[in-house]
Amino acid sequence: MNSPIKAKPPGGRTDSGIGISRSKMPEPTGKAGQLVSLLEQRLTLGYYAPGEMLSFNTLAEEFGVSRQPVSAAILHLRAAGFVEVIPHVGCRVVVPSPLEVHDFFFISSKIESAVVTLAAERYEDSEGKELLAIKPPEDVSALDAQDKRLAYVAYLDHYHAQIWKMARAPLLEGKISGIRRLSNFYLWQGIPTLAPSAAQKLNRERTAIAKAIVARDAQTAANLMEAHIRHKPALCGITAE
Repeated sequence: MNSPIKAKPPGGRTDSGIGISRSKMPEPTGKAGQLVSLLEQRLTLGYYAPGEMLSFNTLAEEFGVSRQPVSAAILHLRAAGFVEVIPHVGCRVVVPSPLEVHDFFFISSKIESAVVTLAAERYEDSEGKELLAIKPPEDVSALDAQDKRLAYVAYLDHYHAQIWKMARAPLLEGKISGIRRLSNFYLWQGIPTLAPSAAQKLNRERTAIAKAIVARDAQTAANLMEAHIRHKPALCGITAE
């Protein structure tokens, strides 16, 4: 049985688990699978800077493994859209253009609006109460700190996972779940900190979406979710309105 991999935290940065569903494309097993989880968490939280070079040898040394599991993990993360591999050099954290980010969130907004439509039509009463009970962290004043981002991303995962549960579309969730993680990755990579006013606005929008779902107002929920997703990059200062 493989023992858990633990990184030697550089610069005081720490890693801890995020409650992220793994119902997505198959991941490597063993140490490579553990590396995927750790590196994806770092990438999602903005641990690495946009365009930052990642050395296979440095990662192998940091995690106390050979190059083989590092290579397997990096190839998986490349397929997921987090990094690009440069032959004979290493890999680099992707830097999407503003247009690419705009297009990504435009398409994502269509998908998520369809999901809330299904959720409003299919959920069971107890699930509506569970959705309304999901609250964001009280303190959103310092989301540039890793631990604050960790709590905020965990809240986002819980919120969206509950909506997917209510939508009762597990096959689609397994295929589309990576899009949500990429959206967090793009937003954190694009800004050094999320302004409290923007975070609070987004939290209010999620509350309104939840209330529309619970009211079984599928059209309102879909409209609110589409607008919510589409304006995230502009609200966070990554793209123009």
